[in-house]
Amino acid sequence: MKAFAIIQMTGGAPDIGELSYHGYVLCAQIGQNWGAYIFSGTAGELTAINALPQVYGICSLAGGRPHLAPELDNVIPPGVRTRLNTWLTARGYPTIPAGWTYRQVVLAIFRRMNGIFELEGNDIADS
Repeated sequence: MKAFAIIQMTGGAPDIGELSYHGYVLCAQIGQNWGAYIFSGTAGELTAINALPQVYGICSLAGGRPHLAPELDNVIPPGVRTRLNTWLTARGYPTIPAGWTYRQVVLAIFRRMNGIFELEGNDIADS
């Protein structure tokens, strides 16, 4: 499985303690404190990472190439959107409107952090 998330970081690495995962790619960052990541791991590993207070999970994918994942075309649930909007507002970024898909959310947030981010150019091996 794979997941998109915004995570507090230290030296480019996600601040997730000793939790296990298969791998990650840092796609974008704000200063030295926050990174936008794609993670790879089992469902249990990704769920444990997303449960941390310094992790703002966006969505999980069954696997394969992220830009082709059908899950990205689903509308983001209100609870996830609200939590992300709280994080965005605290940093002076525009919020995510209701009705947006995961694809729109990932592209909007990751591009705010890295103006040249392209979904097609970022991936991590499945676990």
